[in-house]
Amino acid sequence: MDKLELEKIRFTLEIQFREQLVHRPEFPFFQSIGLKDIFQTFRNIDGTHLGTIHLKWSSGRTWKLSRWIDTQEEAEDFIRNIYHNKLFSTEKLIIVHHQEEVKRQEKIRAEHEMEELLRDGKMLWN
Repeated sequence: MDKLELEKIRFTLEIQFREQLVHRPEFPFFQSIGLKDIFQTFRNIDGTHLGTIHLKWSSGRTWKLSRWIDTQEEAEDFIRNIYHNKLFSTEKLIIVHHQEEVKRQEKIRAEHEMEELLRDGKMLWN
């Protein structure tokens, strides 16, 4: 496959990938949860690596094609670099979110218990 054929295939893959991406229910929220880079690797039926697309969120409220990465190894290195150079820790963010969700669920449970005690007349008022 020559370079022109590969560019045509990549263009078609990009269009199809973007079309599928915008129909995902979580798509409008990617950038608000800190997702600024999207990667997708494409292969032929025979397993030939066609490339990895990198879409980057721009401040213009759109996802722009950053580049096509030619090899799997280069893509993995690039993704690893982006992950390690983030301004925040995904792991810490998940932990904090989990802790806050546990607190929220405990508060909801306590409110439900209080409502049941009041409804059943089992709560004593002094």
